[in-house]
Amino acid sequence: MTADLHQKEKDVPKELVPSVKRLSTALRAVEDPHAPPHVRDATTTSAQQVSAALEVIGAPDTPPATRRQLTGVVQQVTSTLEAAQRPGVRPDERRTATFIAARATSLLPLIGDRKTPPQLRRDLTESVRHLTHARSERGGTTGDSGSSADRTRAAKAVEASWATIRDPHTPGNLQKELAKVTHETSSSLDRAGDPEASADERDQAQKDLDKQLDRMKKELEKAASAQGLPNVPLPKAAEVCTNAVFDYVDDDVLIKKLGSVLPKKWDTEGVDDFWKSEEAKKNALDIRVLLRGQEDVTDAPVQIKRLAPKLADTIPAEYLYVTLGTPGLNCLRAALDVYQVSGVTSGTWVKKAKEME
Repeated sequence: MTADLHQKEKDVPKELVPSVKRLSTALRAVEDPHAPPHVRDATTTSAQQVSAALEVIGAPDTPPATRRQLTGVVQQVTSTLEAAQRPGVRPDERRTATFIAARATSLLPLIGDRKTPPQLRRDLTESVRHLTHARSERGGTTGDSGSSADRTRAAKAVEASWATIRDPHTPGNLQKELAKVTHETSSSLDRAGDPEASADERDQAQKDLDKQLDRMKKELEKAASAQGLPNVPLPKAAEVCTNAVFDYVDDDVLIKKLGSVLPKKWDTEGVDDFWKSEEAKKNALDIRVLLRGQEDVTDAPVQIKRLAPKLADTIPAEYLYVTLGTPGLNCLRAALDVYQVSGVTSGTWVKKAKEME
């Protein structure tokens, strides 16, 4: 990948040369064996998406407006990745910035698609601009701790909305409406934490943000309801659900809620990062984590019927879509299947799943 970017550096427009250099630097940083696996994965995924976007930017038949919008997103996400690798950045800040970049770059194929409506493309590029600015450059620290926490939740909701917008199963009319409110929400989020704005301006932006979040939550519910529960086997649904939870829910919450179903050794040594899950045999998932003080990933199988209720404890059904986006539908499918097979109830997920049947 680094060699591919080095070649592209010779061919891209001059305004993108610094972006390609930043991306190459970020890739070299995660080649370090000490780099956390989630940071390595997210950075590599971002690089792959950016590399593909550079091809579209360089294509002679790409419309000028699309080229400008793709260029802007590439510049923003590579700056975010560069910021994540700066000396002195805390591990949690590095993870946040890296994940923002990965989620933003996941929108590049949709932004570059000729079939994407112009307004949808604009809403997506603007929401990326606002969120990367609000989250990676300022960290959402302006204001009191309560409003800062509110902005953190809003930022995660914007990222969950991106996952729903790029979901190919989201109907076009709902996709457009969701992109619009996501753009508005990200704009208010940016203004609510702007240190150059007056206190009154930030307070008004915070009030706007609260209203827009309620609206976005309703739009996410509509988009999920329009899809219905996915028709996939239990292990697959559980894997998609678990990986989404690992990505979007804080590790300290996961440690608290999942501890009783994990190996006792992990509780003793301490989990530093919940990385990902994969299907295992006999309706189990192979859970992969990074333990504190260790460089290598540790894994262990966990029965899905034991895991699902604990996952449900991390996110009430009411907030499932605003936390995970449409991947949350897999959580409902897994919870319903576990209940029907084993009689095990997973918090409020089963009731909500039954309502969607």
